[in-house]
Amino acid sequence: MTMQQITLYQLNRLIQKSLEQNLESSYWVVAEIGEIRVNQKGHCYLELVEKEGQRIKAKARGNIWAYDFYNLNSLFRSVTGHPLKTGMKILARATVQLHEVYGLSLHVRDLDPSFTLGERARLRQQVLDRLTKEGVFQLNKELSLPPVPQRVAVVSSSTAAGLGDFMDQLMGNVPGYVFKVEIFDAVMQGDEAVHSIKRALDRAVKVKEQFDLIVLIRGGGSQVDLDCYDDYHLALAVAKCPLPVVTGIGHQRDDTIVDMVAHSKMKTPTAVAEFLINGMEAFDQQLNFQRDRIKDLAISQLSNQQTQLFGMLKNLQHSAGMAINNRQHSLQLQHQKLAVGALNVLKVSSQKLQQCMQSFKSAPARAIIVKLQELKLREATLKLADPSNILKRGYSITYLNGALLKTGTALELGDEIETQLLSRKFSSQVTKIGDERKKL
Repeated sequence: MTMQQITLYQLNRLIQKSLEQNLESSYWVVAEIGEIRVNQKGHCYLELVEKEGQRIKAKARGNIWAYDFYNLNSLFRSVTGHPLKTGMKILARATVQLHEVYGLSLHVRDLDPSFTLGERARLRQQVLDRLTKEGVFQLNKELSLPPVPQRVAVVSSSTAAGLGDFMDQLMGNVPGYVFKVEIFDAVMQGDEAVHSIKRALDRAVKVKEQFDLIVLIRGGGSQVDLDCYDDYHLALAVAKCPLPVVTGIGHQRDDTIVDMVAHSKMKTPTAVAEFLINGMEAFDQQLNFQRDRIKDLAISQLSNQQTQLFGMLKNLQHSAGMAINNRQHSLQLQHQKLAVGALNVLKVSSQKLQQCMQSFKSAPARAIIVKLQELKLREATLKLADPSNILKRGYSITYLNGALLKTGTALELGDEIETQLLSRKFSSQVTKIGDERKKL
């Protein structure tokens, strides 16, 4: 008996018709994204897998056409906070398709983000959205950390191992910084944790003037133990706390909501202690830097001022030397003028004398003698009027602004006058003006 032969195309068409007749229009399928690729046109191509441990139990190709992918991915991202990516488990509504060339594939028409997010994650997202909508999410982060965080309120269980690690690290710091720590005891996990931690926060806030910040710490724990730190009311209390809150809840998972709304988040209680010590060290280093900077500035200023003073001294010495030289030159000119004048007077007088002698040759010898005596007297008088002779007798010559200071010349306080002695001269400043006529 000969079997009927059909082509591959005919077989694929037959399977396609069978699928259309026997399958529902679409199915909600749970699968993990093994691979994901988006081409230039915006079409998304998926490899969907189902695993049993590390073994792939089933595999199928999937696709989301560009228009659907844009809307579905946007919605998925807005709900979950993440785009579709490899390793993510999804719940997708898909239609089974068989193409004659490309074979079997699942055409994804819809996604359920809440499935991926999970019930716990969905509720967590609601809390985040509520805090953001109420405008309190960033409140605690907007507070300023003190430059010297020495006074610390610690909210923790007094018996927690994490508290012991925190205290050992903080109090045993190598630089020897002093911290004032007060413990506000609270239950840090379980059903009572939210209310207990809130009460401890309230007690610390009532005496907030005594502290620089609040530390919220606990040791490690299971995922379920950390659910309380996603509670809306506890997160709200931390966000609205009037002191900066630093958390060290001791976990490696994604941040809890309390971590997110706190001012600063550390992974462990020990890390919180290191954070505080580092803050002190940073302030200490800043003080040392400012001290060194002030010292350097002072040295620089002193050096600059010393240089300026030396410069001013040299300028003063130069100016004084120039002034003295100018005054000496002026005095020499005056001396030369006086000498020439005296010689001229003697010459004129000698000429007059000769004229007189010629005119009175016939006069008695006694008259000639008298005239000779008068001439000698005048000559002696002129010699006495010579400035050098005046200086030799202990007198001095005073100048104001380069000119002889004469009786009646107006003087003002602060005027600088120069006095010429026989062998030197000096400058003076007028500090007092008296009227000698009133004393007479």
